[in-house]
Amino acid sequence: RHWAAVERRLPGYACCLQRARPARRLKLVAFVLLVVSLMEHLLSIISVVYYDFCPRRSDPVESYLLGASAQLFEVFPYSNWLAWLGKIQNVLLTFGWSYMDIFLMMLGMGLSEMLARLNRSLEQQVRQPMPEAYWTWSRTLYRSIVELIREVDDA
Repeated sequence: RHWAAVERRLPGYACCLQRARPARRLKLVAFVLLVVSLMEHLLSIISVVYYDFCPRRSDPVESYLLGASAQLFEVFPYSNWLAWLGKIQNVLLTFGWSYMDIFLMMLGMGLSEMLARLNRSLEQQVRQPMPEAYWTWSRTLYRSIVELIREVDDA
């Protein structure tokens, strides 16, 4: 609610293209980071399967699954379906972790966009006589954005 209240007070965008730019940037960053995260995960799997110096089993995939879900097989006897279930859990947790990183980056991008909007509004008023109320409004809005940044940071 605090975020929405601050955003409502911000100056509007000059055109539709300017309004769509932050959304495109957020989508691009999310896509690139998810693809890089997927590539990193796949490369780590390939390297472990390929460079398995101490194989636990003769089949490299089975050896990988046994090593990747070793905590499961401390409690339960090895089975392929349980190994694949452990691997699926690992993939889901990895992407949950990546999602949290991306989410935090997007929050930061959204907050910086608020400051950029205020800055663009101030740049339009350069060398123009402005009433004191305008500067009071600008400073109050800046303080609101800073308070929102602190609130997000604390959360």
